[in-house]
Amino acid sequence: MKTFHFFLFWVFGFFLLLSFDLFMEGIVFEWLNWNGTNKNDWFFALWWGIVVVWFLYGIVTLYQRFKLK
Repeated sequence: MKTFHFFLFWVFGFFLLLSFDLFMEGIVFEWLNWNGTNKNDWFFALWWGIVVVWFLYGIVTLYQRFKLK
């Protein structure tokens, strides 16, 4: 995969993660009455963990691709 296409895929992943978070907060947690409670803390810990892993994966991959050029 070309570096530019990888970068677009990586950025699209952030938008996908954000969209999933907004869906969970706006629809699912409202439906379950979990907003403003401790019941959704596990989701946010997991979500931030996935965001950090996605960020680190992209940064390391882009660094390696530019380093090889």
